[in-house]
Amino acid sequence: MNHRALHTVLAVAVITALILLAGEATTPLLYTATNTSTAAHVDPATVPKLSDNDPDALIPLMEDLLGKTGTLTLNIKLKDYESAERDLARYAELSGRFAELVINLDISRTDIGEFQRNNQENLAALGALLDDARRFEDLQRVEIQIKGDEGQRAAVIYEGEVLQQKLQGGAAAYAGREDVTIRIADRYGVNATPYRESVRNYAEIVGATVSRQAEAGESSPSPLSITVTPDTGRYGDSLSITGTYTGGTAGTLTKAYVDSQIAGNAILDESGTYACSYRVDRIPAGLHLAYTVADVIHSNVATFEIRPDDTTITLTLEEDRVFTVCTGNLTTAGGRPVTLAPILLRVDGDTPITTETDENGTYREVISLPAGEHIIKAEFDAVGYPLSASESPGATVIVPSGGLSPFPFIAAIATALGSGWYLRRRHRPKEVAPAPEPVETVSVEEEAATPPLVDLAGLPPREAATVLFYALRSRLGLPEAKTPRDCAQLAPAHAGFFERYEQIRYAGETPSEEELRAMKEEALGGEEHAA
Repeated sequence: MNHRALHTVLAVAVITALILLAGEATTPLLYTATNTSTAAHVDPATVPKLSDNDPDALIPLMEDLLGKTGTLTLNIKLKDYESAERDLARYAELSGRFAELVINLDISRTDIGEFQRNNQENLAALGALLDDARRFEDLQRVEIQIKGDEGQRAAVIYEGEVLQQKLQGGAAAYAGREDVTIRIADRYGVNATPYRESVRNYAEIVGATVSRQAEAGESSPSPLSITVTPDTGRYGDSLSITGTYTGGTAGTLTKAYVDSQIAGNAILDESGTYACSYRVDRIPAGLHLAYTVADVIHSNVATFEIRPDDTTITLTLEEDRVFTVCTGNLTTAGGRPVTLAPILLRVDGDTPITTETDENGTYREVISLPAGEHIIKAEFDAVGYPLSASESPGATVIVPSGGLSPFPFIAAIATALGSGWYLRRRHRPKEVAPAPEPVETVSVEEEAATPPLVDLAGLPPREAATVLFYALRSRLGLPEAKTPRDCAQLAPAHAGFFERYEQIRYAGETPSEEELRAMKEEALGGEEHAA
């Protein structure tokens, strides 16, 4: 095989190898466990082990967590709050270990991950239950101590109403997670009996507080009345909170509260009447409590209901060079915009990007995506709103690739050229250095017959030496571009002249009269010309 063919084969091989490697780097092949039953159900035996016992600890921890819920709620029911605190601390410790294990094993998107999220909500609910149950007991004691002080008693009764409502909402949410939690527990053979008992205990605790609060609420009417109209509403509605203050002074500030949060202010008019408006915004669906305060007088508690409403969210994608612009609207079933609401943009099912609607219920977010095809969804989780969660249909966007990088090909070509150069150099015959060209010299016989005319009258010594240098160079027929040193090499017979002039010209020396006379004689070709 000749050298040219060898070089060609080498270059083609290098370029082919780089192309194959580039293809594998952009689309790596991934493998999953073959015995995973479904996309949502994880087999603990196939989970990558961080240690020998990590996956094996999942099921026992699930059983311990469900077991703690039963003992914790039982102690709260028996009003053994110290034991309940110890149970809660242990439950929180187990929950932390379980959550860390789920994260480390990367199974948060499986049914075990769903169990872990429900468990975290149960932990928060049982902690709140313990705090609220103890506070309710404290209120019962305070009410006995302030008997006869109607103003203080009204405040205590109101706080009891708020606690009662909170307990009822917590019980409903806790029971709402029962079916999912038990279904997952049964799938893994975990004993869920203690958890079922905790749901019953929770309901009994709340039922007892409702009965006691109903007895405490029987009291004389307050001089400050309150009415909420209408007594039902939906997101975006405006409710009117009105009432009268018998014996009140005109101009008195009256504050309205909804679920213990300030909801508006009003001023008593001449007739002792007040009125303010309350817009239904970020407030959960269900029953809510309202009351007013004027001076130190509390009104009775009024109730109203907020009904849930469905929502619709849209998503439109636009390409803007290297970015993708996501826009859409969030509205209720009646077409009312949902303002300042959090929106989640989920790309390919991964961690969502957070944005927010404006005053018109419109959102806009600019995101950067890697090359390839992507599916984006917009989500509204409705937490804290009297609205249902909604999700847009998946929208597909294809981000064009910038093409293969030219650098691998440049590197391949450079490698091929380098290899070819090396091989050619190895087989190249040794070159014989050419003989140095002889230095052209000027003999005295070749000097010009007619010397140039020079006039040194009145010139400084160094300038006179320069004129003589030009004269000799001209007489010898040397090129004007030649320096004194070049001239010394080309006319060795006059080397002394040129070397002396080099010192005068470049070293700054000043020639004497005698030196100038000798230089003139040599430049002009003899004494007869120098005279």
